[in-house]
Amino acid sequence: MTGAFFGVLFIGLNLILYFMFGALFMPSGKREPSLTRTVFTGFFFYYLLFTVVCIPVTLRWRPLHVLTRLWLGAVILVILIAAVRLVIIRNRLITCIKKAFMRSGRDMALMLLVAVMVMAFMAIVLFNYQFTLDASFYVGNVTTSITTDTLNIYDPFTGNWLDHFEMRYFFATFPMNDAVFCDLLGIHPLIWCKITMSGTALVLSAMVLYMISVRLFDNDMKKTAIFMFFSLLADFYMITIYTTAAFITTRTYEGKALLGNVVLPGIIYIYMLLLDDVDDMANWMLLLLLALGSPVLSSSANMLVPAMIGVTILPLCIIRKNIKVIPRSLICMMPGVALTLMYVAYVKGMFVFYTYPR
Repeated sequence: MTGAFFGVLFIGLNLILYFMFGALFMPSGKREPSLTRTVFTGFFFYYLLFTVVCIPVTLRWRPLHVLTRLWLGAVILVILIAAVRLVIIRNRLITCIKKAFMRSGRDMALMLLVAVMVMAFMAIVLFNYQFTLDASFYVGNVTTSITTDTLNIYDPFTGNWLDHFEMRYFFATFPMNDAVFCDLLGIHPLIWCKITMSGTALVLSAMVLYMISVRLFDNDMKKTAIFMFFSLLADFYMITIYTTAAFITTRTYEGKALLGNVVLPGIIYIYMLLLDDVDDMANWMLLLLLALGSPVLSSSANMLVPAMIGVTILPLCIIRKNIKVIPRSLICMMPGVALTLMYVAYVKGMFVFYTYPR
């Protein structure tokens, strides 16, 4: 029970980290900062930066504890820089916080209702029995990495040594981040994955739905509460192999759960922002950051994210009557396309990354 308590507690640690990473992108001009957008931005920047640190360590066959120390140093550095930035914009940040929480009694009651609904949804999912082959791969990969003090060198199902790195998982370093935190905090992989990362995924998913609804209903909390209620209800009663609800409710700590319930709805949210101001480069930079950070969660993002962005190109171009939409969208599609081509080249035997010096 103590482990479960700390597992829930560390959900807050994740959200604080994402906020601090996102604080580096907080606007200092006329645009008002947003707490939810900061966490959303920081989430993708966090995993993008982790991959930048993780890949060289993996290619040099260095042990897990080396990556843990390097990443801890990188996180401390980012937090220090973010803290300085927050001090600089503290007045605007305080105003933003006051605006978010100092509402009318009715709006506060509705916000509390939304929070209760999300917590109830989390409680049901977190304490439900979850066991699938893919889910066991995530926990097995983290456990194997910690036990052997290595990175992706042993098969998590059999424990056999792997001759080379499987490119399906090489850039999807999401489980390695789990291993780093289990190594750093001394928490069991099952607790971290099933409780901490599942809870984090649920909070982020609800946050993105909230961001969309607030934007869609012009900050009307009554409509937002209704939207959130039916969205969460749909996750309970639309669990099929064709819906993202199956991942957020039964395979919650997998990268695909975040891909289906945070990344793809996140693109819809950014699309809504671009509909309001297609020339705002901050929104395009956010879309590019999402495109760069999402392959870290799951290799499926390599195809799904470019496809999702591609779907929005034509309507956005026509509605806003702006031809610049096309090249900007293509730039945001490039990371996923490049990784997809790299995987095809790997399958065709054009290159391979071995797990030992040659």
